[in-house]
Amino acid sequence: MKIGFFTDDYLPVTHGVEISVETFKKVLEKKGHQVFVYAPYTPGYKDETPNVFRFHAIKVIRKPEMRLAMPFLPKYKMGSVLDFKLDIAHAHTPFSMGLLAKVIAKHQKIPLVYTHHTHYPEYAKVYLKEKIITPFLARFLSTWYANLADAIIAPSYKIERLLREYGVKKKKPIHILSTGIDLKMFKKSEKNRLNLRKKLKISPETKVLIFVGRMGKEKNAAFLLKVTSEVLKKEPNILLLMIGDGSYLISLQKLAENLKIKKKVIFTKAIPHQEIPAYYQAADIFIFSSLTETQGIVMLEAIACGLPVVALADSAFEEIIIGNKNGFLIKKPLPRVFAKKVLELIDNPVLCQKFSKASQEIVNNFSEENQTEKLLTIYKNLLKVN
Repeated sequence: MKIGFFTDDYLPVTHGVEISVETFKKVLEKKGHQVFVYAPYTPGYKDETPNVFRFHAIKVIRKPEMRLAMPFLPKYKMGSVLDFKLDIAHAHTPFSMGLLAKVIAKHQKIPLVYTHHTHYPEYAKVYLKEKIITPFLARFLSTWYANLADAIIAPSYKIERLLREYGVKKKKPIHILSTGIDLKMFKKSEKNRLNLRKKLKISPETKVLIFVGRMGKEKNAAFLLKVTSEVLKKEPNILLLMIGDGSYLISLQKLAENLKIKKKVIFTKAIPHQEIPAYYQAADIFIFSSLTETQGIVMLEAIACGLPVVALADSAFEEIIIGNKNGFLIKKPLPRVFAKKVLELIDNPVLCQKFSKASQEIVNNFSEENQTEKLLTIYKNLLKVN
């Protein structure tokens, strides 16, 4: 099968969408299928793998970097792009590259699949300042594009409900399919735990809390610094690892200083994705406070490494974190309430171990092989119809 992935987010940028695209691409190719990626051109970056088509693009956001492709320019290239035969056109965006996917699907009379990865109205508020794309326009485009697709993929029940609220027609099938996890890469490892702690000069006795994600305002990471401040009032031997980079990083560093917890927080900035497992493995508890997630890939990575979780309640990961089984979901967004549950895990090693074991059992349902097989079933059913 020849599959086209159309995305506005791709290497060298490593956001959730890019991780999803690369994960499915890797396993599909392993199963003998050909995957062709259509993505914006990034100056100075050279693809290490074949089958990537790059299109002239302009930068619309600096941090996190986002480029808007101009897929229909120059016109003389369009003939070869339109006639390059695919079996499936799979759009990972409703914007420029998504429009190209629709044009190709119509021209070649092949199925169009659309994955709604991002909470675009919130993204428009935070990063586009409601100027380039307003929240209303982002919602309208998402709905319009989803209604054009032959099949829609939502990475969580939260996004399925959101799309229906937007106005996606009931007759349009929405499949719930989150990105899978490489369980060989993300797993518990005492060796990695000790090695990274030694590298970061963290003692074996220190309890390490970890957050992984973009340092953007929408991730609500400032809340976690306030939580850490509360935890430190009763348990001084803790450390918070903040893994990631973004436009809000300097503000977060200043907040840590103002809260007088600067020495208890390590901001690593961006870490290559292949190195991130070691950071999970070095930690004891994963903490998360974003309410704008569509699926929470980092949540899956954390539980695959056996971490218990404390997070603000969000339906985006209702199948991943089961309250009082492998973590605590906090309904009241108050730092002291959140901190109380963190301290409960710190003070109760038996409960921590119980949650860790449950996390590793739950994540088995979300392996990259399982999720890719589900994606292939969607494709095959569409090809039968068409």
